[in-house]
Amino acid sequence: MKGLILCGGKGTRLRPMTYSRPKHLLPVMNKPVLYYGIEKMIAAGITDIAVVVPPHYRSAFDEALLGGAPWNIHISLVEQPEPRGLADAVRAAERYIGRSNFLLYLGDNVIDGSLEPLVRKFQDEYLDGLISVSQVEHPEQFGVVKLDGDRILQVVEKPKYPPSRLAINGVYLFKPYIFEAIAKIRPSARGEYELTDAIQQMIDDRCKVGVFRSQYWWKDTGQPKDILLCNQHFLRQMDHTRIEGDVDAGSTITGDVVIGENTKIVNSVIRGPVIIGNDAVIENAYVGPYCSIADHVSVVGCEIENSIVMDHTRLDGVPHRISDSMIGGEVNMAGIADQPRTAKLWIGDHSRIHFPEG
Repeated sequence: MKGLILCGGKGTRLRPMTYSRPKHLLPVMNKPVLYYGIEKMIAAGITDIAVVVPPHYRSAFDEALLGGAPWNIHISLVEQPEPRGLADAVRAAERYIGRSNFLLYLGDNVIDGSLEPLVRKFQDEYLDGLISVSQVEHPEQFGVVKLDGDRILQVVEKPKYPPSRLAINGVYLFKPYIFEAIAKIRPSARGEYELTDAIQQMIDDRCKVGVFRSQYWWKDTGQPKDILLCNQHFLRQMDHTRIEGDVDAGSTITGDVVIGENTKIVNSVIRGPVIIGNDAVIENAYVGPYCSIADHVSVVGCEIENSIVMDHTRLDGVPHRISDSMIGGEVNMAGIADQPRTAKLWIGDHSRIHFPEG
């Protein structure tokens, strides 16, 4: 069985982060979101994986997956020339898939659970397709299934009146017949080839399409708050402290904390769960729970908690505690002591900044 991961889309809800990097490579616990899906596939025995990417981000995925990836598996990149929907992205990989069965995974989703039960169900029941679903509060925001027992009767994309509260959570298994179904569908009202329409076509063609009622934790990382929730979720699972850098006598470490190589902690308080990368400097600072601090980051004279800070960023003397924040790479954020009521900003499109009152 092969694996296929879709990494298209513009990530507009994650701007300005996604002006410079694809949303699938944004970090959770200092590791790209995409890595979580790949690791779940590997754990399920799938080691031949293709990733469908937009051409303008090809170099970023090359670097993340073909340059320094930590696995000894076969990964291919497939370009989707235009963003014409999930079914079109699957069609772009038809030559790679060939006549193999494959597990399909949406690359901006994060799950915390095994994919092995899905693979077993798909194989044991000789299914043509298997869709993983989760119970959600707002099904109208997702693709939704209508069921007869464990048989799918209907699949609807973002319905105004959902037939159930079971949303497709971004994991599918297919036989190659899915490509014949995609060839039969037409663009939707929004001009895209919808994967839900292709699945419905399989159902109409009397293919055997089953459902897996998922119990695993799942999050679509489409917004900053979702990425922060993922970061919290996995940091909360840390059950150890590992310190590879230097911590001076004036610093205090409590809770589960990981500190990378060549990182210096000086006169600071670190309250876990926290992960700090390599070659970082934390000085005269407070780093509170649920922080992920990347490599080559400096936090000097600042307080920060429940936040993600990306590589080569410097936070220096920021006069307010930073919380619930995502801070990109190569950012320089500094307080100005002689102008306490003045804000000097260099801000790109779609940025969000919240100043405390007073």
